[in-house]
Amino acid sequence: MLSFLAIQDFAIIDKMDVEFTKGFNVLTGETGAGKSILIQALHLLLGDRARADMIRTDSDSAEVTAEFLLPAGSLILQRLAEKELTADDQLNIRRIITRSGRNRVFVNGHLINLNDLIEITRGLVDISGQHEHVQLTDEDIHRDILDDFGSLGALRAKVAKAVTQLRGLERDLHELAIKEKSRAEREDYLRFCVDRINTLDPQPNEDKELQNERTRLRNHEKLVAGLSQAVGLLYDRDGSVVETLGQISRLITNLVSFDNDLSDVNCAIETNLRQLEDLSRELEGTLSKLECDPARLEFVEERFAAIKNLLRTHGPSLEAIIENRDKMTGELDSLSDLSTQKNELEKKCEAAQEVALDLASQLSTRRRKVAISLAQKMVVELKSLAMDGAQVTVEVVSGEAGQLQEWGLDHVRFLLSANPGEQVKPLARVASGGELSRVLLALKVVLSAIDKVPAYVFDEVDSGVGGAVAEIIGKKLSKISSGHQVLCVTHLPQIAAHADSHYVVSKRTAGQRTISEITRLRDNQRVDEMARMLGGTKVSEKARLHARELLCQREK
Repeated sequence: MLSFLAIQDFAIIDKMDVEFTKGFNVLTGETGAGKSILIQALHLLLGDRARADMIRTDSDSAEVTAEFLLPAGSLILQRLAEKELTADDQLNIRRIITRSGRNRVFVNGHLINLNDLIEITRGLVDISGQHEHVQLTDEDIHRDILDDFGSLGALRAKVAKAVTQLRGLERDLHELAIKEKSRAEREDYLRFCVDRINTLDPQPNEDKELQNERTRLRNHEKLVAGLSQAVGLLYDRDGSVVETLGQISRLITNLVSFDNDLSDVNCAIETNLRQLEDLSRELEGTLSKLECDPARLEFVEERFAAIKNLLRTHGPSLEAIIENRDKMTGELDSLSDLSTQKNELEKKCEAAQEVALDLASQLSTRRRKVAISLAQKMVVELKSLAMDGAQVTVEVVSGEAGQLQEWGLDHVRFLLSANPGEQVKPLARVASGGELSRVLLALKVVLSAIDKVPAYVFDEVDSGVGGAVAEIIGKKLSKISSGHQVLCVTHLPQIAAHADSHYVVSKRTAGQRTISEITRLRDNQRVDEMARMLGGTKVSEKARLHARELLCQREK
C-alpha cells in the first residue's frame, strides 16, 4: 500500500506531505485545487516520462517521494532482492526532475535508471482515470483484460515464445530462399574468383620475391660491371687490397722477433686477410651466377604484373587472397548443399508451426470458457450499478493459421446492450459516458478478486453518473478496498461518504503565488466538506444534515 507521499515544487504544489491509510481513501476539493496533480506525481513514481514544465514556476527542480509497504512474498520484493535494493518490507521511491534535464531516480536510497524503476514498480499501483473510459472502446485492450481475468498470462507467454521461434525459422527460410534464387549467379562469381586464384596459384610472399628478382634481372649489366670492378680492386688486380694486406702481413711477421707486442697485430692482419679472401671468392661466385636471361625477365615481369592485378581485386596481401580463396571454396560447397538445408528448414518450420498452433488453440479454448464467466460476472456487477437490463457478451473470434500472432489467433471484443430488447453492440457504439464509467468499475470489481496489485487509484471515474449510482459506486469501491488499498479522486459526496479516510485538496494565494495543500479531515470537517460538495460554496445546515445522513448510511 501507499503509506506516504511527499511532493515539492511540482506544478502548483510548493510542499505537500500526506500519509495514507489502509482501505478506502478519498480525495476531494474544488476543481483546479490540485487533486489530479497527486495522480500525476504517482505516475512519475511509476516511471512516466518527466517534463520540465512540471516544475513549479521559479524553481529549478521538483521532487516526488513515496513510501510503499509491501506484503511478504510480493513480486516487487523479489525484484528488489534481485537488484540488491531490499529494505525490509518497504519500497521508498524518490524522483528528482530538473530544468537542465539531469533527472535522478532513487529506490531505497540507491540511484537507478528509469527502465529499472518501470520494471520494479510493474504491478505496484493500478491507476484508472477518465482516459481509461476511452481506452475501453479500444478493442485491442479487450484481449488483455480477458487474459488477466482468466489468469492466462503463462499460457499466452508460451504462445508468444513458440510464435517467436516460428518467426525466426521463417526468416531463416526466407533468407535461404533469396540466397537460392541468386545461387547460380553467386556460384558463377565464386567459381570465377577461385579458378582465377588457383590458375595463378600464388604463394606467400611471392610478390616480394618476384619484385627482388625483377630488379636484379633488369639491372644485370650494372651488377656485372660493379661486381667485376669490386673483385678486381679486392683481389684480382696488381696492388689489390688482398695483395697489399699480404705484403703488410709479411712485413709485420718479420718484425715480431724484434717486438713480441706486434704478435697480436699480426694475428689481426692475418684474420682480416682470410676474411677478405673469403669475401672475394663470394663476390666471384655471385658474379659467375649472373646471367643475362631475357626469357626469365619476361616471365617474371608477366607474373609480377598478374599478381599485382590479383592484389588489386582480392587483396590486400597474398596471404589474405589465399584465405579468401579457402572461404569462397567453402561457400561454394555450402551453396551446392542449399537444397538440403532448405528441406531441413522447411521441416523445422512445419514442426514449430504445429507447436505454436496447438498452444494457440489451447489458449483460444480457455479464452472462450473464461469469456462466458467474465460476461456473467460483469452483468451481475452492472445490475448492481443500476443497469438492470444490461447484457454483456465477450466475443472471441479465432483467425486462420496464417493470422497467428504472439497473442494467439483470437480477436476479442466486449459487446454491450445497455437496455432490454437491444442487441449487443461494441462499446464505442452503444455506451454513454456514464455507462462507460460503470462498465470500467464493473471490470475493476471483477478483476480485483484475482488481482494482486496492492493499490488501486481511481481518478474521477464517476464521470457522467448521478447520485443514486454514485452511492452504489461508493459501495463498490469500499468492497474493493477490503482486499486492496483504494485512492479515489471524486466530486461526488455519495462516493466520499464510503471512504475510511477523507482528504481535501485546496489552494490559496500567498503574495503572487498559488499554493496547493492537502488536509486529512476529522468528523466535523468531513461533514462540512461533504456539505460543500452537496450545496456549493455556501454551506447550509440542510446540506450538513444531508452529509451526516450519508455518513450514517455508510456506518450501517
